[in-house]
Amino acid sequence: MSSDGCPVLIVLEFLKGFARDKMCGKCLPCMFGTAQMVDVLERITNGKGEEEDMALLDEISSSIVDTARCKLGKDAATFVKDSLSASKSEYEEHIKDKYCAHKSCEIIVNYQINPEKCTMCGACKEVCSKDAIIGEKMVSYLSDNKPYYIKNKKCTKCDECLAVCEAGAIEIV
Repeated sequence: MSSDGCPVLIVLEFLKGFARDKMCGKCLPCMFGTAQMVDVLERITNGKGEEEDMALLDEISSSIVDTARCKLGKDAATFVKDSLSASKSEYEEHIKDKYCAHKSCEIIVNYQINPEKCTMCGACKEVCSKDAIIGEKMVSYLSDNKPYYIKNKKCTKCDECLAVCEAGAIEIV
């Protein structure tokens, strides 16, 4: 999965890259503040965000803008502030609903098989290397055929099942 479109994940990946490649490490507010923001954003994208996390991100980024020595640190913090204001609803969805509308935050995304679309062909089960898909192929003369379903605790979200499901029965929720 990629961060395509998810502002929370985009900011997280940006800050990780900034901390790894661009930060000079001479300015304590920037160095510690960025690390704190990464921790908070990881918590949010992992479905463990709390309501006060948005205020905390705003406070940390404001502090960095006010105290960082270089323009690069100030710009990174401003990027976080801008994302918070422009994408407030998406941050709130991640925190309150444990939901990523862009289906990019792997921990809070689950796969499911829509039983109304499932043709019970078994292609998804055959490609699942983790045995996360349960069910049996349809037997036309039996009346108790049950559709396939996904055990999300076993699912690694590799997208293999999505690629082989011709009926489009596998959905990301």
